[in-house]
Amino acid sequence: MLSFLFSKTPLLFFAQSLWRDEAFSYFLAKKNILEIIFLSAKDYNPPLYYIFLHFWIKIFGSSEIALRSLSLVFYWATIYIIFLFLTKIFKIKEKLLLILFLMVFIFNPLFLYYAFEARTYTLFAFLSLWSSYAFLKENKKQYLLASFLGLFTHYFMIFIFFSQILTYLLFKKKFKKIQLRFFFYQGAFLILWILFVFLQKGKLIGDDFWIKKPDFFIIKNFLGILFTGFEKDFGFSYKKIGYLSLFLSFLIIFGFFIKKNSKKPVFFFLFLNGVFIPLLVALISYLKPIFLPRYLISFLLLMLLLVIFIINHIERKVIAILIVFALLFFSFDYQKLQIKFRKKSNYKKLYQEIKALAKKEDFVYVTLELDYFIAGYYFDINRVKIFNTKLCWQSINSKKSNYFFSSFISQKSFYRRK
Repeated sequence: MLSFLFSKTPLLFFAQSLWRDEAFSYFLAKKNILEIIFLSAKDYNPPLYYIFLHFWIKIFGSSEIALRSLSLVFYWATIYIIFLFLTKIFKIKEKLLLILFLMVFIFNPLFLYYAFEARTYTLFAFLSLWSSYAFLKENKKQYLLASFLGLFTHYFMIFIFFSQILTYLLFKKKFKKIQLRFFFYQGAFLILWILFVFLQKGKLIGDDFWIKKPDFFIIKNFLGILFTGFEKDFGFSYKKIGYLSLFLSFLIIFGFFIKKNSKKPVFFFLFLNGVFIPLLVALISYLKPIFLPRYLISFLLLMLLLVIFIINHIERKVIAILIVFALLFFSFDYQKLQIKFRKKSNYKKLYQEIKALAKKEDFVYVTLELDYFIAGYYFDINRVKIFNTKLCWQSINSKKSNYFFSSFISQKSFYRRK
């Protein structure tokens, strides 16, 4: 039974070897808090996730499962926020519909995949949805806290922030408690952080950023790509993505024919974040590539909330249930491909074999900076050297690692996909 669960279900992603970015997360999180803040200013993600991971490691250790468990905690915390959306904002009371709607989020392939990865994405999803929920419910204290933390987690939180301002300005009469000055606090914080990043000589988006420009396939199927997280570089194709995109487009267009929807700030906010902003990001990427499905994980969840919001307004509940089953079909259908093709390389086995052969004075040489962290995690960080790069022949120990992290982060985008 356990063999089946950890080889034929998404739990496979929980126990497999770390990959490069996860190993980077581990070594950055091992730094002290000030080092994490200064070093992450040079990276593409702000420092909050690494700070949380820093304390998580101290409590639960640094095994693959321990490192990934933090993401799983934020995954379930996000599910709870979604539950609040469904019950407190959408006012869904039917237990069967509520369970089915929650399953759409629980089994979504993109969201579930990153629940088992030691990266910032489920934390970003949690904070952005918490901020959105608190904004729509006008809970000022929760809104300010979630928004500040969100801006300290991922730069795409800026899109959420501006969408909240726009929603407030267009539906100002319907907001009784939130005032315009609440947005100035976050804006001031955001400006200070960006200034700090540039003072560290970091870049929000570097000149050699590795994300590719979108093609017509991405524009045509962006809703399906958002739903699944599909990327052509995964090494497999998903032939049903066109049908999925068409299905989601039809549902969202149908939402506009429900007259009372267009007058609701909830519908506008969800459409703005679930459809307009992802499409805008794809179009911006023709000038500066920033479209990557995992960066849009929060917008995926807001798009699904939009779809559920629309489905819940369908009078015939049998049709609503059938639509939910269709969404679940696409989730499970794509998940089968992920389990088959998105396995991470078995670095653990590789370095176990090297360890068995290596003598005490032997070193491991890697030719890419990114591979340095994998080797360091599974072998011995003090016995790993970098060969044939700009940091050629350097052995980086803990005393020199700040220099290495600084040099590595400035080049990380270039080497990630080579």
